Formats: sequence, structure tokens, C-alpha cells
Amino acid sequence: MRLLLTGATGFSGKEFLKNLEDEKNDFEEIHVVVRDNSLRSFIQKSSLNIIEHHGDLTDQKFIKKITENIDVILHIAGIQMSKNLFNSSIENKVDWIIAVHTTGRYSKFKIASEEYIAIEDELLKLKNKINITILRPTIIYGSMRDRNMSKLIKFLDKSPVYPVFGNGKNLMQPVNGKDLAIAYKQVLDNEDVTKNKEYNLSGEKPIEYLDLLKIVSRKLGKKTSFVRIPIKFSYYTAKIGKKITSKFPIQDEQVLRMQEDKDFSHYEATKDFDFKPRSFEKGIEQQILEYKGE
Repeated sequence: MRLLLTGATGFSGKEFLKNLEDEKNDFEEIHVVVRDNSLRSFIQKSSLNIIEHHGDLTDQKFIKKITENIDVILHIAGIQMSKNLFNSSIENKVDWIIAVHTTGRYSKFKIASEEYIAIEDELLKLKNKINITILRPTIIYGSMRDRNMSKLIKFLDKSPVYPVFGNGKNLMQPVNGKDLAIAYKQVLDNEDVTKNKEYNLSGEKPIEYLDLLKIVSRKLGKKTSFVRIPIKFSYYTAKIGKKITSKFPIQDEQVLRMQEDKDFSHYEATKDFDFKPRSFEKGIEQQILEYKGE
């Protein structure tokens, strides 16, 4: 089987490749899309037959070329890149594409969901031309390379006070990137069930935002004062904070989304391919150890 992997240099993509080295797999060739040589050292030491393709996923000619003679695509690089990739995959008769998108499509705020809905709905109409599986992770964490918890960890480590926008009772269910990497392989191993299905991939269980903050603070060994700020005032604070410093940990759009719960059941994933994500407390502890260099 020939596999094409996009997003190979990202957290879950690289973890997926590491896992393949330790497990039996049927991939005679693993093609990866890279923009630089950041994966070169790993490839040189790997027991896998990895073939690099240097290029840009916005380049239609490049996409058409790399999808030739490919059986399965695991597309992690981003939903904005999906449309052209899907079209070239159909043209080159790829059997199956597994696209890692986002639960952001479920947001009630158009600013967060409108683009995702438009892209996915168009792609899902292509199921009669190619086998499609959509994976929708929640907020991804687990590495200091992530764009979410890494900023929070750094801020809580340095500041004794943290602003909580709203009452802090909105639910979250972050998923660890290492659990995603395991899920990718589970999906591939259970193709009879997972082809042409859609799955939400979330953490072990929902957690209130304020409790999440307290866990991070405690794991850092800090005593943080959490100051609740009304949503409307928070929104304008975030806009001002962003202008003052690019390192301000909360964006104005995130403040708006503090009004909605972001917990999503992974029941179907557990039922179909035994997805068992770790607890947030365990996952964030590992990330904080990385942050501390331990």
C-alpha cells in the first residue's frame, strides 16, 4: 500500500510516523509532503520507506503530481488545503482519503464555522467518486509546538494573575496529539468500518474551562489568582491586549466563543476503532515536563 501523508512535520503527523516504526504496517511506501528539511534527520534514521516531496499544497500542479499512484491519503495539513487535494485524488484514482479537519465547524459563531462548513459540505458530495473519512479533533494539545496550550502554559508560568473571560463554566474537551496519532492508525487498520464515516476526536471527558486553568497552574507548581471578567468587557480587553502585545494569550474571537461549550462525544470513534484518549490531567502534565525540559 502506498500512503501519502500531509502535515508530517506537525505534532500528530510526526507522532504517527514514530508509531509506524514500532508497529507492523502494510505500507510499502510512505510519501510525505514537506517544505523544508526538518524531517530529514528522522527519515535518515527511520526503518520506514519514506519518500519526501518538497512543495506547496496550494500548487495544483504539485498536488496532481504527488497524488499519482497513491492508494490512501492521510491529510493533516489543514482543511483549507482539502479541496484541491480531493480533486487531484479523484483524477488520479486514489482509493481513500482521510481528512483531519476540526470540530470548529459546529460553532454557532459564523466567524468560526462558516468557512469550515462550506468546504466540508462541498467535499462530502464527492463520496460517490472517492472513499472519504473525516476526522474532527477538538483543540489539540500535548506539545510545546502546539498553538493552544503552549501559550497558556507560558503565560500561567510567568503571571500570578490570569483573566477568565466569562464565568469559566464553559466546557472544553482538548485532545492530545499523541492520541490523534494513534487514532489515525486505528482508522487505517479498520477500513471496513471507517471508510465513508465522520468522527469527532476529543479528550477523555469534558472539563470546565476554569478547572482546566487550575489544573495547568497546579501542574506548574503555581498559585494563580483567576479574575473573572464579563464577556463584553473581555472582548474589548482582548482586542486592546492584542494591540499592546502579540503574545497576549487570548484572541477576541476566542472570547466570543467562551460563551459556548466545546465538548464533543467521541463515542462513535470508540465504538468503531477503540479510540481511548488520555485524561487532560495526564496529557498536560507530560506537556509541562517538556516545557520545563525534564
